[in-house]
Amino acid sequence: MTNRITLQGKLLDVAKIRTYEARGETFEVVQLWIEVSDGQRRDRFNVDVHDGKAATAAKALPKDALVEITGKLRHDRWQDQATKAWRGKIYIAVEPGEGSVRSKGLATTAEAA
Repeated sequence: MTNRITLQGKLLDVAKIRTYEARGETFEVVQLWIEVSDGQRRDRFNVDVHDGKAATAAKALPKDALVEITGKLRHDRWQDQATKAWRGKIYIAVEPGEGSVRSKGLATTAEAA
């Protein structure tokens, strides 16, 4: 089974950097928030970039850049510490050797994406 997704859309904000620790190491994840429009509907997606080369490109992208993201669809699930309720999210993961982040220029209007 293949799990691969490609989205083209508009970057809604500059990249956010998140660090976390696991197994005694510190990891950096670059997070992007993009909007994809088909003219009728606008959808927004979270993108987590784990690949070093793609992360460098993602950090350089300005707000309103048109981007092409290739990655894998992922589901993350965790238990809320306060309420003990299960939470989850679906996002696109750009992993080493498995995806890319490319700039396609800047959006000139809101409808350009």
